[in-house]
Amino acid sequence: MPSPAFSLGDAKLRPRVYAVLRRALAREEAGPLAAHFATMLEDMPIGLLLIDWDLRTIWYNGEAANGCAVWNHGERKAAALNPRRNFRVPAALLTACAELKAQWEESRIKNQGFASRPVIVSDHALGLHAQIVLRAIGQNTQRRPAFGIQLDYRRPRGDRNRPLSPGAVAVLGRLSPREREVAMGVREGLPTRRIAAELRRSPLTIKTQLSTIYAKLGVGGRTQVAALLNR
Repeated sequence: MPSPAFSLGDAKLRPRVYAVLRRALAREEAGPLAAHFATMLEDMPIGLLLIDWDLRTIWYNGEAANGCAVWNHGERKAAALNPRRNFRVPAALLTACAELKAQWEESRIKNQGFASRPVIVSDHALGLHAQIVLRAIGQNTQRRPAFGIQLDYRRPRGDRNRPLSPGAVAVLGRLSPREREVAMGVREGLPTRRIAAELRRSPLTIKTQLSTIYAKLGVGGRTQVAALLNR
């Protein structure tokens, strides 16, 4: 049986993860360690974006760059752009961050506690969903928080409103961005020609990518891929 899915947000797991990170930070230089973390986060199949208090971009990974390009320009035009060279945070996300910022400042003026709940911003037509969280920096109440954004881009198909489990996210993390798109089509049960039409690739290309997906995941066919992504 597959191991149970877990999330870094799980209450039991979080203290252990933080303890490991603290030990690592204590014995490693910050620069090389930050590079290791950036490389690891670059492989995540979910867009990750960090924005500072003044709504300036601090860091983002490749998936976030791709998602923002589609959000700003549409799928067809974004496909012809270099997403990192043309990176810009979508206006809808900046507006949501500004509203969170105003709520935080109002709570400080009234000397009230601020309970930060995730804010969801979506463009259903494009299959784009962003979760924004106002994140404090440790226990330091004097330093202003930053905005952590998770950006989930799925092409507008029936699966876009079905959440991915942590286990499915881990599976997608083993594939390239283009292979993930094919795998998501398989997740929904689309035939090869339909996936090819939606992704604007040839059926032969899709078949080749499917073979690579099977090899990377150690499975024998579509049914097993779908099972991994729907668990």
